[in-house]
Amino acid sequence: MIEFGGILYRSGSSHAFDAVARVSERGSVILIVDTDSKEYLMSEYEIEPKLGNANRVIRFADGVRFESDNHKAMAALEGILPSGSILRFVHWMESRWPVALGSIVGVVGFIFLFFEYGVPLTAKYIAFEVPQSIRRTLSENGLRAIERYGSFEESYSMRMHELGGSAFERALSLTSDSLNPDFDYELKIYESQAIGSNAFALPSGLVVATEAFIELCDNEEQMVAVFLHEIAHVELQHGLRSLIKDTGVFLMLSMVLGDLSSLGSIAVSLPALAIESRYSRNFETEADLYAGKVLEANGIGVEAMKDILILLHSDLPDLDIAQVLASHPNLEERLEALDSLKGEE
Repeated sequence: MIEFGGILYRSGSSHAFDAVARVSERGSVILIVDTDSKEYLMSEYEIEPKLGNANRVIRFADGVRFESDNHKAMAALEGILPSGSILRFVHWMESRWPVALGSIVGVVGFIFLFFEYGVPLTAKYIAFEVPQSIRRTLSENGLRAIERYGSFEESYSMRMHELGGSAFERALSLTSDSLNPDFDYELKIYESQAIGSNAFALPSGLVVATEAFIELCDNEEQMVAVFLHEIAHVELQHGLRSLIKDTGVFLMLSMVLGDLSSLGSIAVSLPALAIESRYSRNFETEADLYAGKVLEANGIGVEAMKDILILLHSDLPDLDIAQVLASHPNLEERLEALDSLKGEE
């Protein structure tokens, strides 16, 4: 039996009583105040973790609080409890600064690895679980937000629609066997001096191209190459994965818990996250290789993709919004990656 003295506070009272605690081999505690006593089973109390040399505290189910400066006796009591070994291990870690410092480094390392690898993997899984209705809302809100930047209006040119539509349908036909039926592919052509020659994809399958982009292309194969690149972004859900990753763990948790409706409203305030400008270098390379493989497999060749990439880079206007929406960084690396596909079957 373990017996030690301390101070007792009754529930809802600040008045202190001198008390004695007696602990049986089974872990039950009898509190004695003068001639009164009460027994508590092991399940009816818990010991607060040790904090330096401060009094140890036992809290009981009925609100009674017992404090004692007899650390040896309290340690003996912890040894009886099932959780005692855990508490002793925690105290051992806290009392040794190298271990505590190592723990902090470990936590920081875990957080880094989680954001570097865990978040992208989780985002990839979640992106394909999002309902298509949410993707449509994201795309519509994102496009409306871009329209508010200024000169960005749908094209009324029949010629632009005929040229762009023909190339887009050809790109879809080349990938028809592998397209995800959940996505609603649609091409919209815009007149915009603000972003110049550009094309980008939104999560639902909506692909946007500017008149300047269509005019820039020397032939239909170059348009097909870019549209295949945008189709790859949709098929691989690069836009939504970027959105989930960039908006943080809070949004990811809300999606895991089923609150997917928040994605629709978040596109209003974060439209740029839903467009290609936020794609990582890996996503760009992945989309390039997707398009290049389709071009090679259908006898068009990667040269069409390389030519239009060079043209797009040379035609970027010197405007802030164009820099925001520009989707063709690291030209040399992208051309080298496409060259590696030549001759592949």
